[in-house]
Amino acid sequence: MDELEPKVEETVDETPSEENSKLAKIEAELAKVKAANDKLSKENAEKTRELRKKQTAEEVAAEEAKAKQDAMEEELKQLRKEKAVSVIAARAMGVVNDSDVASQLAEYLYGAEDADAALTAIQKVWNAKEKALRLEFGKIPAPSAGSSEGTMFTKEQLDGLSFPERVKFANEHPEEYNKLMGR
Repeated sequence: MDELEPKVEETVDETPSEENSKLAKIEAELAKVKAANDKLSKENAEKTRELRKKQTAEEVAAEEAKAKQDAMEEELKQLRKEKAVSVIAARAMGVVNDSDVASQLAEYLYGAEDADAALTAIQKVWNAKEKALRLEFGKIPAPSAGSSEGTMFTKEQLDGLSFPERVKFANEHPEEYNKLMGR
C-alpha cells in the first residue's frame, strides 16, 4: 500500500466514535498531504516565475546586443560606401574637373563591377568630344583687328565651314562674304 493512502481496517465491532476518530485522523493526514502538495506547487510556481523573468531579461539583453550589432554593421556599410564613393570621386575629378559633377558621377558608379573601367570609358568619350569641339571652335574666324579692309579668313577656311556657319557669317559680314565669294 502507498504511504499516502489511508489504511482501512475491517473491523466489525467498532463504535461510531472510534470510526469518527479514525476518520478524523485520515482527514488530518489528508490535510497534511494537501498542505505539503500546495506548498510544493507554490514553490514550483515561484521558481517558474523567476525562471521566466530571468529568461525574459536574457532575451531582452540578447535583442539589445543584436540591435547594437546591426547598427554597427549598418554604420560600417555606410562608411565603406562613403570611402568607395570618395575614391571614385577623386578619380572622376581627373575626368570632369568639377567636384559636384565628380561626386554625382561617383554616386552613380558606386557598386559598379569596374568603376575604373567605366571612368576610363567616360574619359575617352569626354576627350573625343572635347577634341571635336576644339576643332569646331577652330573653324570660327577670329574677330578682325579693327581694319575692315583685311579679310577675316581665307576662301579655304570659308569652304571648311558648315552650311549654318556660312549662313551666319554671310548674315553678320555680308561684304566680307561677297568679297571671298568673288561677287
